[in-house]
Amino acid sequence: MIDLDLVEVQFNQCLTQDKTDVNLDTYILAYEEIIKIFGCLGSVFGFVTTDVEKKISIIRSKMSGAPDQYQTCKSMLLNEISHGVITADSNNGSRTLLRLHRALDFIAEFMKMLGEGDGSNIAGPVWSCYSATLGKHHTWLIRNTVSMATYTLPQRQKILEQVGRKGGELASLVVIMRDVYSAMQNLYNEHGLLNLK
Repeated sequence: MIDLDLVEVQFNQCLTQDKTDVNLDTYILAYEEIIKIFGCLGSVFGFVTTDVEKKISIIRSKMSGAPDQYQTCKSMLLNEISHGVITADSNNGSRTLLRLHRALDFIAEFMKMLGEGDGSNIAGPVWSCYSATLGKHHTWLIRNTVSMATYTLPQRQKILEQVGRKGGELASLVVIMRDVYSAMQNLYNEHGLLNLK
């Protein structure tokens, strides 16, 4: 079962005091817990967990190889820009973290929808969340696959039971996820890296 209290604490801890940077180790810890949400969505979404775990492994590898350069999002971006890593290594930390960052946008929107919605069928709202976030970065094939997968989603109440919260109890988590997202979005934008391929 997912521990959303732990996720909220870790996202709070990963954000620097001035809310302009993100500690990568704590961010990854929060991410390792939050991706369990995809397990609540059914086996069709298992591919998402596998993909995120691969990305986390890449970031962890970068962090263990050069801990000082990969301590925060900003230090990683500056290191990879100055050493030309972004163009030389397709598995660079900046590109990989950007993919996780985009997924965090979807997860935050999903949690918001889960907490604020009142209907039991969530296929339409989930599709709307996906289309407004991750869908902008995916190919037609992936978008169509996700569209079909939304029809296999469990009812809203079942997901809320699995995450151990009532709808209204997700608001503070969504706020901190949005704060972390904004800090990273600003850093990527500042360095012209929001459209990394």
